[in-house]
Amino acid sequence: MTAVALRGSAGTSSSLATVIMTPIVVVLALASVQAALWGHARTEARVVAQETAALVARAAVAPDQAERIAVDLLGTQGDLRNVEVSISEDPSMVLVSVSAQAPGIVRGTFAAVSVRAVAPTEVRP
Repeated sequence: MTAVALRGSAGTSSSLATVIMTPIVVVLALASVQAALWGHARTEARVVAQETAALVARAAVAPDQAERIAVDLLGTQGDLRNVEVSISEDPSMVLVSVSAQAPGIVRGTFAAVSVRAVAPTEVRP
């Protein structure tokens, strides 16, 4: 009868460990998914900033038009909120700054995204 009691208590301790560990594993999984989503949002903003800088520097697109295109790409078609794009240029380079908020999995949470891209201005004949 002692062997039966020992087997029963071992089963109880393993199920107790499962009950304790399950929420921890779920929180860690959700945290890793959240980190990946915020990383993707930052990458998305960086790519649009680089493309916008290239448009202004090499394709001679007007900065205000390029700003509208970037805000439309990130805000309307992307997942970012409160998108702000600023473009400054001088004779040798174009600087594009993008700041926005990437929403979180949990309602009301977000991460600030801020990226910059620089492109040299092409010499035009």
